[in-house]
Amino acid sequence: MEIANQMHIIVEGLKKVGEDAKAINYYPNYLGYKSDMVMNIKSFSSILEANEATKLLASRIIADVDVFHYHFGTSLTLDGSDLPLLKELNKKVVMHHWGSDVRIYSQAVKLSPFVNVKCLKEDAIKRRLEQLAKYIDTCIVSDYELYEYVKDYYSNLVIIPQAIDLNEFNQIEEPSKNKKITIVHAPTSPEIKGTIHILQAIEMLQSKYDFDFKLIQGISYEEAKKTYVNADIIIDQILIGSYGLCSIENMSFGKPVVCYISDFMQEKYPRELPIISANPTNIKEKIEFLLNNRDCLSDIGMKSRKYAKKHHDINKLSRRFIELYQVD
Repeated sequence: MEIANQMHIIVEGLKKVGEDAKAINYYPNYLGYKSDMVMNIKSFSSILEANEATKLLASRIIADVDVFHYHFGTSLTLDGSDLPLLKELNKKVVMHHWGSDVRIYSQAVKLSPFVNVKCLKEDAIKRRLEQLAKYIDTCIVSDYELYEYVKDYYSNLVIIPQAIDLNEFNQIEEPSKNKKITIVHAPTSPEIKGTIHILQAIEMLQSKYDFDFKLIQGISYEEAKKTYVNADIIIDQILIGSYGLCSIENMSFGKPVVCYISDFMQEKYPRELPIISANPTNIKEKIEFLLNNRDCLSDIGMKSRKYAKKHHDINKLSRRFIELYQVD
């Protein structure tokens, strides 16, 4: 499963350093992420037919593959029948968890009082993790928030930050000071991002300030990037307490990013993190400060680009993946 273009970025990074790697995506969507192979599970007449197709694919490729890097709690077959086989064959298997596949509300709310989750069936998440850990020793997460949900399951747990290809995100020069400030919010999951609170804040501020606001939804990944280029301020999420790919991509563009960073995660992230932290209780005031202090946007943007380059460049992170694959 492709999450936030990460599978594609990781695979392309591995290819650049000479590794033979391929990405397979079973769940293509309107975002249009690239992949070496796409098998649309929804195109089959039944889940049974789809499962048989994935099992057939698995039977064709397992013998020739040394490392299986799975994402979002899914594997090569829909029913997970590949997992015991891969363990028996002593193949290297890595599970990469990304967020709502492991985020358990009773734990998440201790880290962020504002958090919302996609799945409230905590027992189902726990059972899934227990099942995966029977066959998979190594797990990757991108930060210490996700670490909290999986730390009791896998024997080898590694934190590798989200990756980005900086060549696709050239820093944008500061727009003319004569034009109105443009604020962009592009939620893929509005209820998780806190979109309703952001819209309420924007509505109140528009009665007092002259600025443009764009709510971006339902367009492709490439089209969304074009919108980011013309933005002055990006608002990501204000509930979860950690930043994701939307923040990273826009920091790479040299954009100031507003995103909630919880007290727990403030202690875990690098001290130079330039994100403007905001939550539902102060999002209006944080945006208003930026509207009144436009001169600071350029400096925040430069620090943002520097941060993304230092911590999220796939050219630096590829080696970490390879080293992990090589561990017995």
